[in-house]
Amino acid sequence: MHTLRLVFLLMLTAASLRVSAQGRTLSGQVTSDDGPLPGATVLEKGTANGTITDLEGHFQLSLLYDSSQFVIVSYVGFDEQVIDITNQQSNLEVHLQYNLTELQDVVVVGYGTQKKENLTGAVGQIDSKAIQGKPVVNAYQALQGETPGLVVQQGTSEPGTNPQINIRGLSTINGTTPLIVVDGVISSLNNINPNNIASVSVLKDAASASIYGSRAANGVILVTTKSGEAGKPKFTYSTMVGLQQPTNFPKVADSWEYATLRNEALVNSGMAPAFTQQQILDYKEHGPNVSHYRSLFQEYAPQSSHDLSLSGADKGLNYFMSLGYLSQNSLFKGPDYGYKRYNFRINLDKEISDRLKVGGRISAVRNDIKDHAWFTEWLIEPTVRTPPLYNIVDESGNYTLVSGSNGNSLARLETGGGRQSQNDEVLGNVSLEYEVVPNLKLKGVLGGNITSNQTHEFRKSIQYAYPGGGDNQNSVSEQYSRSLYLNPYVTANYVKTIAGKHRIDALVGASTERYQTRFFGVTGLDVPGNEFGVINNASEILRSGTTGSANAWAINSFFGRAGYAFADKYLLEANLRYDGSSRFSKENRWGIFPSVSAGWVISQESFFNALASVVSFAKIRASWGQLGNQDINDLYGYQSLVGVSSNVYAFGNVGVPGAYYSVSNANRTWETSTMKNLGLDLSFFRNQLEFTFDVFDNLTENILLQLPVPATYGLGQPYQNAGSVRNQGWEASVRVQQSTGSVQHALSLNVSDNLNEVVNLQGREFISGFDVQNILREGYPLYSYYALRSDGFFNSADEIAAHATPLFATSVKPGDIKYIDRNSDGQIDYENDRFIIGNPFPRYTFGATYRADWKGLDFSIFVQGVGKRQQWVRGEVVEAFHNNNEGPVFKQHLDRWTPVNTDATYPRLTVGSESVNNAARSDFWIYDAHYLRLKNVQIGYTVASGLLSKIHVSNARIYLTGLNLLTWSPFNIGLDPEVSASLNGGGAASSGRVYPVSRVYSTGLEITF
Repeated sequence: MHTLRLVFLLMLTAASLRVSAQGRTLSGQVTSDDGPLPGATVLEKGTANGTITDLEGHFQLSLLYDSSQFVIVSYVGFDEQVIDITNQQSNLEVHLQYNLTELQDVVVVGYGTQKKENLTGAVGQIDSKAIQGKPVVNAYQALQGETPGLVVQQGTSEPGTNPQINIRGLSTINGTTPLIVVDGVISSLNNINPNNIASVSVLKDAASASIYGSRAANGVILVTTKSGEAGKPKFTYSTMVGLQQPTNFPKVADSWEYATLRNEALVNSGMAPAFTQQQILDYKEHGPNVSHYRSLFQEYAPQSSHDLSLSGADKGLNYFMSLGYLSQNSLFKGPDYGYKRYNFRINLDKEISDRLKVGGRISAVRNDIKDHAWFTEWLIEPTVRTPPLYNIVDESGNYTLVSGSNGNSLARLETGGGRQSQNDEVLGNVSLEYEVVPNLKLKGVLGGNITSNQTHEFRKSIQYAYPGGGDNQNSVSEQYSRSLYLNPYVTANYVKTIAGKHRIDALVGASTERYQTRFFGVTGLDVPGNEFGVINNASEILRSGTTGSANAWAINSFFGRAGYAFADKYLLEANLRYDGSSRFSKENRWGIFPSVSAGWVISQESFFNALASVVSFAKIRASWGQLGNQDINDLYGYQSLVGVSSNVYAFGNVGVPGAYYSVSNANRTWETSTMKNLGLDLSFFRNQLEFTFDVFDNLTENILLQLPVPATYGLGQPYQNAGSVRNQGWEASVRVQQSTGSVQHALSLNVSDNLNEVVNLQGREFISGFDVQNILREGYPLYSYYALRSDGFFNSADEIAAHATPLFATSVKPGDIKYIDRNSDGQIDYENDRFIIGNPFPRYTFGATYRADWKGLDFSIFVQGVGKRQQWVRGEVVEAFHNNNEGPVFKQHLDRWTPVNTDATYPRLTVGSESVNNAARSDFWIYDAHYLRLKNVQIGYTVASGLLSKIHVSNARIYLTGLNLLTWSPFNIGLDPEVSASLNGGGAASSGRVYPVSRVYSTGLEITF
């Protein structure tokens, strides 16, 4: 609070100084190579005092301080100039030069960097501005919507969870996550502090990613953390404090509405009504109207972060050090559930001599998660089944048990014990770079990480107002895992320009990866006294809960890259990687993954000069390449392993130990993705408008599948290289920079689409899931929905008699869902009448950011969304009286079919066997889930540095920001449109049993000394 007061006092002081101070007047003209420059900004350094030039480039500026030493002259697309005015001149002539910085920006690529203008691959760039000030708890969230082709789905905000992420869709059914490389070390984004990120490069095609070979089939995300800047040391403190608010809950019908609909469902099903009209009237007048689901959550939960950093560069030493703390409380009621993260990082680079450099990176993170002792799905499930008639606690404050319920979810949260997880990771590398001869550099890097994960759970027994339920036995469990990953590599890089036009860039290298992990767990039952939950206090050790495992894998690799550019006009690059994986037999272990790419900078051609005043830069790119995938869970499936168990055979109804072989396939080998990409980069009006467009075609072959084998084989289904999947799509991005008076504007938009298709499954098809069913079938996207197709409701008995009805339903009546008879055989059955109806993958993903700056004030707004998506939802949230439960019903069920409401959105209400027809797996339960989301809005103020110098503060900024503020979507059943079920059907998300996505309101402060 003291810091906030200081900033506000400084703001008031600034206002008063503008009134009281008196300085001299400057005038002059700003020009460029094309003549006078109207709209250029002239700013008194260290203040927000400024003006803009008129149509002839002239300006006049009254200085606030007679002692002012500098003015800053700037215009979008031109290099900024800082003009020394200490010699008391009053008239200035300023000539601004065309800004080529954007084209000369250095982009991080595999094992090196390249200038943006020389890129021939498809690389998305995200800088720290896209992350700054967002009230996110992990780096995945910060990247959502920031570059085309990167798909991030945040279906829950439960503390400690991470979004689903992919690049250009799914190309396989094995290992779909992109490779994450942080400062050259293969890692993850789970534990990195977003405030430490300087830039992110997303490698999307084979030309940019093939240097990572077998690890890059799903794309690569390169994260570069911050380093110091030349000058005096810079100490920065930033903090953000906010409140989370749940965004989505199904709207529960009131008690009297529930009773009315319950009666109607019972009567429709041939049963007697459960409620009298007097009871319904009493419910209408007095309630209760209890939402058991909503009652699990608080109205608000705090969230905060604090970061300290020290950075600088002096005498050949570049350093960046930071400490970070994040706290995210859970919205669940209970004893301070939530997530805490502690980050520590040191980045050091030292020039020992002109030819020798050493560097090091080390980061450590601890994640502490305090959670309830249950699965979230289990907590929510009974609450969405409980009618609003019942109170959660009785008049004496005791937790109640509703008829048919196994427990009270609020009681489980508040008194049912908890689960505490402590996850640690240390990641780092050391590097040595030596220039052997001019232009040839050797570099060696030793990188790796160590993780340690420990979980303690004590699930307590619960006493209810009356006996019953399934919470009458406590348990305690301990789980621990530890992993070690090492990734040393060496490279030799030769870069030389010959005769001023021929640039050669060649790199060769070798790397190895080693990973090993161990896990063990133990569970005990019945701790006396329901307290002191440690294994030693348990009365019984649960045999099935005592487990242990270990595994290891390794990859050896050789790689190279060769690039040639002629006059920065004709660009050519080739990559090659040779990988050997421990997951395959010696005969099939090694794979070669090549790529080639080319670029033509058309704007460098002499015939393009006539367009130079409009089109500043134009480049065409094309690439072809192959990548591999070895990321399958079956680490040793190329060989038959001997398994030993204590209960393999039965003799005389008694289990006896034995040994058995595992299924294997010695001939399995790499999955291979062949990628083609064609791109166009354009800049207009001196880089004030930039446009990028890419089209791509990715074909993944030899996908490892478990195909059926003859029963005589006797060992199950081994993995075989048998499948092919194609992804085709396009990406576009636009960026605009412009000035309107003294306001600087920046607008960026991106949109992308990807169409996925299963090309070959050897004539087989695979169906998975129960309530929600997915299919793998040639000619259709991966994991397509497979369901009956509905065709409205039956409105009469005659209509039913004239139409096919399901074989699996004993009763079909007016008001029930009608299904299309696909094969026209006069009956509806799953075997012959299902259709492929959509899929859960988002299409037309987009993001747009607008930023404006004016005299110290800044504003940004970020919208993000998906143009096309289907989501299949089953269970209590969408089905009234699901699985013959007592309730509840939601507001959407009020518009149900009745003889006088045949144009309803929901079928007639039923219970038990009468519901079989309407509960069939059909597209009636597949919803349109496209959406547009106001993802982030931020407004800030930067205090003029001249006012802060007296207290030795070089920069201070305060801001307000909001996350997930508004969402527009036809998916209006009380769930978030990003909710993501498991790919092969089912899961908590497909039944709506999920922790909601949070809206966050925050205020932040950043001070630099």
